Amino acid sequence: MTLNRQGRSFSRVLLSVFLFTIILGCEATAVDYIKDIEPIFQAHCIDCHGPDEQESQFRLDRLAALISGGNSGEPAVVPGKPGESFLLKLIQHEESGMEMPPDDSLSDSEIESIKTWIAGGAKTPESYGPEKTDIELSHWSFQPVKRSHGSTIDRFIRDKLVANGLTLSPTAERRVLVRRLYLVMLGIPPTPEQVEAFATDESDDAWQNLVERVLASPHYGERWATYWLDLVRFGETHGYEMNRERPTAWQYRDWVIESLNDDKPYDEFVRQQIAGDALGADVATGFLVAGPVDQVKGSDPKLRQTQRMNELDDMINTTGTAFLGLTTGCARCHNHKFDPISQRDYYSMQAVFAGVQHGDRALPPTPETAKRIASLDEEISELTKRLKKFIVIDESKPRPAVNAKRNEEDFEEREARFIRFTIQKTTGGEGCLDELEIYSNGLNVALASSGSKAISSGDFVHPKHKLMHINDARHGNDHSWIVESASGGWVQIELAEPTVIDRIVWSRDRSEKYTDRLPIEYRIDSAMEADNWELLTSSADRQTFAGKTSASPKYQFEKFPSAEAQQGRDWQNRLQAALEEKQQLKKSALAYAGTFVQPGPTHRLYRGEPDAKREQVAPNAIEVFTSLNLSTDAPERDRRLALANWIASKDNPLTARVIVNRLWQFHFGTGLVDTPSDFGLNGSPTSHPELLDWLASELMDHDWSLKHIHRLILNSDTWRQSNRPHEDAIRVDATSRLLWRFPPRRLEAEAIRDSILAVTDVLDLEAAGGPGFSPFEVELENVRHYHAKQAFGPADWRRMIYMTKVRQEREQVFGAFDCPDASMVVAKRSHSTTPLQALNLLNSRFVMQQADLFAKRLENESDTLSQQITRAWRLCFQRKPTDEELADSVSFIEQEGIQQFTRAMLNANEFVFIP
Repeated sequence: MTLNRQGRSFSRVLLSVFLFTIILGCEATAVDYIKDIEPIFQAHCIDCHGPDEQESQFRLDRLAALISGGNSGEPAVVPGKPGESFLLKLIQHEESGMEMPPDDSLSDSEIESIKTWIAGGAKTPESYGPEKTDIELSHWSFQPVKRSHGSTIDRFIRDKLVANGLTLSPTAERRVLVRRLYLVMLGIPPTPEQVEAFATDESDDAWQNLVERVLASPHYGERWATYWLDLVRFGETHGYEMNRERPTAWQYRDWVIESLNDDKPYDEFVRQQIAGDALGADVATGFLVAGPVDQVKGSDPKLRQTQRMNELDDMINTTGTAFLGLTTGCARCHNHKFDPISQRDYYSMQAVFAGVQHGDRALPPTPETAKRIASLDEEISELTKRLKKFIVIDESKPRPAVNAKRNEEDFEEREARFIRFTIQKTTGGEGCLDELEIYSNGLNVALASSGSKAISSGDFVHPKHKLMHINDARHGNDHSWIVESASGGWVQIELAEPTVIDRIVWSRDRSEKYTDRLPIEYRIDSAMEADNWELLTSSADRQTFAGKTSASPKYQFEKFPSAEAQQGRDWQNRLQAALEEKQQLKKSALAYAGTFVQPGPTHRLYRGEPDAKREQVAPNAIEVFTSLNLSTDAPERDRRLALANWIASKDNPLTARVIVNRLWQFHFGTGLVDTPSDFGLNGSPTSHPELLDWLASELMDHDWSLKHIHRLILNSDTWRQSNRPHEDAIRVDATSRLLWRFPPRRLEAEAIRDSILAVTDVLDLEAAGGPGFSPFEVELENVRHYHAKQAFGPADWRRMIYMTKVRQEREQVFGAFDCPDASMVVAKRSHSTTPLQALNLLNSRFVMQQADLFAKRLENESDTLSQQITRAWRLCFQRKPTDEELADSVSFIEQEGIQQFTRAMLNANEFVFIP
């Protein structure tokens, strides 16, 4: 049927009328912001979210702020998308605890008007500004570093002093300078001989030469590593409830010391700590996992998620504060309240670290170590063969007890499609299997790569222990499977096709590190069809498991002739020594430096709640500074390397400034910025901005050499001036912030302890590196208990940097001197004065013992009482006593004895202060 011309014309008229009616209707219901929306905001919202006050940094009279949503991290208004606009959720009271307005409710018509306005594009007047504005980056620390040419440290300091009517103090006397230099740079006093050599050196470059000798000392790294370890929350226990040891964490500590001694360029020092596994410095990533971690994983999935978020937060926050001087962790639940760090930035950084797991990682063995292990393996194999005839066998149970490393199940050939390993009893906790191997003609046919599939009765939910690890050909605890229930369960392998099998090999931890969760009663069944099981083998014919040593056979020598028996005992001793040496070598090839897996998607979390996922984010840095240009599925290592490269870039305005400020702080007690880990808007302004930028430029222009900055500072008149106070200067600058004198200060705990050991002549400076010594007696229960040692010997007389750092515990004597416990980042230690400090230094067993040793040293090295007193003064204070001090000392010793004199010397203020 067709329409004639008149019919078609009539249809066009009808269509025109219809469309015109729709347009009129739309115009009739269109929302006008000025007439319909602004009055609602003015009546209910503007008092708290307007020009005078912006609660939660949310403002309704600026379009950019209205769209961004303030510090909630949620876009308040998404033009054209009411369903994605957080503002509607608030005014519809869909967010518990965040209902807006808080004391009232908008009417349905008002809510509908706002919804229609958003759907129509959320148009506002020009006076409300654009949708987006450039985030303010005018803050001084966000600006590029500016180089001041032709300047020196002293010029910057003098200019500020002159502006305040002050001048530098005169240069300190030489004996003061050499004491100051050794205590600041090495943490131990100079010997009387070293002092005398400098004091009598009349060459023009005597000071410069002394500075170079000190910077070249291996004790420089030991001293300055303490500051860095404070900053990165380094500890050698896990913290939290169990607080168990990290036996291989010392590797990172030694890496820091070595890096500082070698003057590793600071940009490389930074890069390696974030991505050392990609840069040939595997130990360096100990930085990422240096903080505490809760080993007791919650059974509730949400709790486990929260624990994981806390682990990642520790990495994000420490990276931000240590390298950038920014409190990035503040953006976990909302946009940063002061700095241009959004919540999205925070979770983009979380995506960078999402694949980092706490744990040990095997290091590439040195050629020497690999050769020695191979030699030990040959020796162990030969000795094991020789000792076979001495093994005691229980005839009723001929097979040895299970062990954690490797268990073989031999049986007659059988065709099978399904193999099931059922765990009936363990050494404690849910059963764990490192790998389940099924052999046919010497080939492991259980591998997933061969088409075999694994299922189980239930899996323990954990980021490391997964069902996929049961047959992935990867060994070690980090690649193991744990059954869901402690009361037992099973794991099953379905082979790719029916296969004739003759052997099964299984283990708890092939790396020999863990023996808990070991199945000690089990059965293994086979089937051609599912659920038609036949027993293949079990633990019934194994000897009873008796503990960790069950893997070692028991030998009986009494039944053999004496000569043969003695030979057997010699072989056993040699075997034990070889096994222990091999274990120690393998242990030294491990470092608590984290493990890495490819992470899944990362989402922004509303209010930081793990189950409140919002949009997925790609790994990135802080958006206002840079973009890493990574995809959401970027390889794990590439993420960390990209972030490391940006942080260590010369274009980054923060990194160089932050580290030179830290160096300045550790030289003078206070940084040019006295909030050393907060260079943001909430931090303190710098006292000498041009000097800070000049030092940052010097660092970058000299291959990021920290020792170059030390040289500049140590050779300055500012550092070498006297510490004497002046009444007029104190009235202007009581804290010496402007550096009209060198500010004296008390030594840190480590330097006090090391100085005591140095003057008593028992400090072991040769025992550098390696596993530390402990100040505690440890109760080796599941939850560790640490008790202070009551006796001390040469093993305890190493430098304090090598003392095992236990979280949540303080060393009994020197812990009172403001030692942090490593549970959190410490950028600047406090300097308290408490009665406990005085009592510890006066009455502790440690100091009493050292006072006796000091007295014996004086008696051995000097003949007369006067000489002994003078020697003590030179050792402790690097000067001779005055006539009055000498006379008083003689009188005191005659009354109280020389041990009380040496005790008093170690407690003198002059001994524990940097002059």
